[in-house]
Amino acid sequence: MKKKSLKGEFARTVAVTMLAVALASGLAIFGCSQLQKSILPDSNEAWLTQRITAADGTVSEATTRVEIGGQAQSLGRLVQDGAEGDPDQTASYTIDRIDSSFSMLTDKAKAAYRASQVAMVGLPLLFAILGIALAGQWLYRKKLEPPIRALADATAHVRRQDLDFRVRCASTDELGQLCVAFESMRQALVDNNRLLWDMLEERRALQASVAHDLRNPIAIMGGYVEHLQESRKAGLLTDEELDRALANLESAADRMGRYTEAMREVGAIEEVEVRLEEVSLPGFLEGLGDSLAVLCRGSSAQLTYRISVPERTAVFDGELLYRILENLVGNAQRFARREIVLEFHLEGELLAATVTDDGPGFSETALRKRDALFFTEDASGGHLGLGLAMSRIFCRKLGGSLELSNGDTGACVKALIAVNRPQGGVEKS
Repeated sequence: MKKKSLKGEFARTVAVTMLAVALASGLAIFGCSQLQKSILPDSNEAWLTQRITAADGTVSEATTRVEIGGQAQSLGRLVQDGAEGDPDQTASYTIDRIDSSFSMLTDKAKAAYRASQVAMVGLPLLFAILGIALAGQWLYRKKLEPPIRALADATAHVRRQDLDFRVRCASTDELGQLCVAFESMRQALVDNNRLLWDMLEERRALQASVAHDLRNPIAIMGGYVEHLQESRKAGLLTDEELDRALANLESAADRMGRYTEAMREVGAIEEVEVRLEEVSLPGFLEGLGDSLAVLCRGSSAQLTYRISVPERTAVFDGELLYRILENLVGNAQRFARREIVLEFHLEGELLAATVTDDGPGFSETALRKRDALFFTEDASGGHLGLGLAMSRIFCRKLGGSLELSNGDTGACVKALIAVNRPQGGVEKS
């Protein structure tokens, strides 16, 4: 759709209004001039007076209105009754120009003439005022009022913290573009609120995870302390039993320390900034696959990668993608027997990186807790699920998600990130 501008619309409205006012004013002036012409006598007309003098001195007069320079016409002669053949009659003729001045008009004609003079000046002025008023009203109602009302309603919704609406405006001019920008802002606010809500949910899940995971070592430590106190009071505490209790207390304290360190690292991860850059696919992904394959050398499981991505450029944070896949491949190495497969493909505007291993796969418990920020199947507590937690946070930062499932041969983890086409350059933060 071709974009229109308020400046152009205003110019067209003014041009049409001026044309209409000029036409109406011209017709009014022409009509008033014709009325004045009909009221005032024609300056080309004159009074022709015929005077007949009889032999006895009787005078008879007759007056006729004639046009000077007009078509000639025969004039009759006045003859008194009974004197048709009297040769002593004399006739004389006089021509008097008709006075066309305003003073010769009747009062009614003068009023009509004055009214026509006022109309010749007043009607064009009236038409101009009406034209400006009607043009302004039309321009406001058709071009200004709809987007202004839409923006006012949208502002009222935002003031009430209600983002469940849409800014709709059919105009394509500057105000219509402003409505589109406001709708984009509203959508950004919705996305930010959703992201904030997800972060709050993650915080709640993190707090619940901390409370749950710290409960066991705290309970163990409390139980051993109570046992040692009771044994000491009863005189049953031996050096061997004391050493065993202290070793278990040290293990529980170490586990609490590692978990606290993991919390600190997650807090630092959430503060990582996304640095967008333009890369060329699939060349960038090939380099990524080669680097990850080197990490697997020397282990029992080797990595192979497949790329099903067409040639194109994209904008995303390649460093964060590498850290995501490094964590996923590292987790897969712990469970894989011989092979780890990394596959790249596009799902719309999302880049999917799938890591599959030939290990035992996820348990039912792990799949039920797949959306939790932290979870681990390591019963010894040696691994707290920090790698998956980091990858999940990074995926969300990149506009995607992390999905866990079981494939045909073992565990399958798919990382999705948004990849955008470059538009006028990329700004690095």
